[in-house]
Amino acid sequence: MNLLVELKRRSVIRMAGLYLVGAWLIVRVVGTVSPMLGAPERVGRTVLALLAIGFVAARVFACQTQAGTA
Repeated sequence: MNLLVELKRRSVIRMAGLYLVGAWLIVRVVGTVSPMLGAPERVGRTVLALLAIGFVAARVFACQTQAGTA
C-alpha cells in the first residue's frame, strides 16, 4: 500500500493515464490514416511497439524527475 501512495505523490499514476490516452489517440489516428496513405500493416504494429517502449521510459522518467525534486 505504501508503494501506491508514493506513486500517487510523485504523480506517476496521473502521467501513466495521460500517456495511455495520448497513445490511444495516436494509435487511432495511425489506424485511420495509414490505409489512406497506402502504408503497410507493419506501420501500425511498429507505432504500437514504440509507444509501449515509450510508456516504460516515460514512467521511469516521471519517477526520477519527482525523486530529484523531493
